[in-house]
Amino acid sequence: MSRGLSSLVSIAGAALLAGCGIHDPYRRLNVTESSPAIKATTPAGAPDSDEDDGPKELAVPADVTGAASTPQGALARFGQLYVNWTATDLPARARQLAAISIGQARAQALNMQSRLAVLARYQVTNAGTVVAIARGEGVERGRWVVVTNELTTGVGPYLGLPATSHVTWATVAHVHTGYVVMTWYPAS
Repeated sequence: MSRGLSSLVSIAGAALLAGCGIHDPYRRLNVTESSPAIKATTPAGAPDSDEDDGPKELAVPADVTGAASTPQGALARFGQLYVNWTATDLPARARQLAAISIGQARAQALNMQSRLAVLARYQVTNAGTVVAIARGEGVERGRWVVVTNELTTGVGPYLGLPATSHVTWATVAHVHTGYVVMTWYPAS
């Protein structure tokens, strides 16, 4: 009887674990811009899971044309465009950023235009440089940190602001033509 009970407990435990959401830690769920469905993607540099035949193909909008040959190149270009703008060229800058990004980074780039009225009223200009790009390690594997030095100028509340350093967490995706920025999360 105890052997039968032991087997039953083992089977029940296995069934419980199978439904508990244990998953491949390198697989992430991302919402792609071109589809409301959630698709699984593998971050650049992470090993593919055992069930994959290769890297996932990401949905890429047709106007994404500026992929870079390396992740660092994609991040450097996105960062330079992201930190160098004037209020008057913000719509054009948003389109440039959208052409080299997908997912959250693309949505954020296109949303920059929503601040146009306020930034134009105060004649805001932002100038900066990318000073460091580093690959995340350990639990941050698959993410990148981008450090920029920036100076924002303008009138009113933007008058006399000091130059500051900013840290941004980002991810890249490998698409058919190279690397594009997928997420861009300014942390400071």
